[in-house]
Amino acid sequence: MAKTPEYPIVVIPELVKEKKQFTPLVFPDGQGDAPIGASEGLFENVLKHYFGEIVFPQQVMLPPGHQLAYTADFLIVEPNTRLHIDLEVDEPISFATGKPTHCIGEDDYRNKCFVDANWLVIRFAEEQVSSQPERCARFIAGALAQLTGNDTYRRQLLNVEKVTPMKQWSYRQASSLKKKDYRQGYLQERKN
Repeated sequence: MAKTPEYPIVVIPELVKEKKQFTPLVFPDGQGDAPIGASEGLFENVLKHYFGEIVFPQQVMLPPGHQLAYTADFLIVEPNTRLHIDLEVDEPISFATGKPTHCIGEDDYRNKCFVDANWLVIRFAEEQVSSQPERCARFIAGALAQLTGNDTYRRQLLNVEKVTPMKQWSYRQASSLKKKDYRQGYLQERKN
């Protein structure tokens, strides 16, 4: 039986893993207009605080052979290697449709498109960025340091605790969370 994936979910391109090439094979094509998630505005403030000008919200990437582009919730571009990181914030229920989303396996093809373009993918659960945004920043900084050797960002987050892992949800689990208004609960806690 396969192990349930846990957030943060990291998908590393082979060229990056082997430290052969960090620059993307497909560059972003500007800012998109995808709906911004409930916790993304607050998370953007934390990202900009720790990573500054290397954070770009809502960046569009058109995979080769596709008619429609994907929009990364956030793009971080490491300044020395130009490694592109697609940061995604996954919510269990879409406010727009009210249906389960980002369920196990649902984003595999999307991840593959970014990885094929030589972008690193890091996915957090929305609950993680809502309740522990600095810990998520620490995770990103650690990934940057490990893959590129750039320790600048990690050093400022050494005193922050590690992010608490969270299991990704199935469609059935997300439906159950919706019935309990689970998403509204953790989003409301962040506002207080």
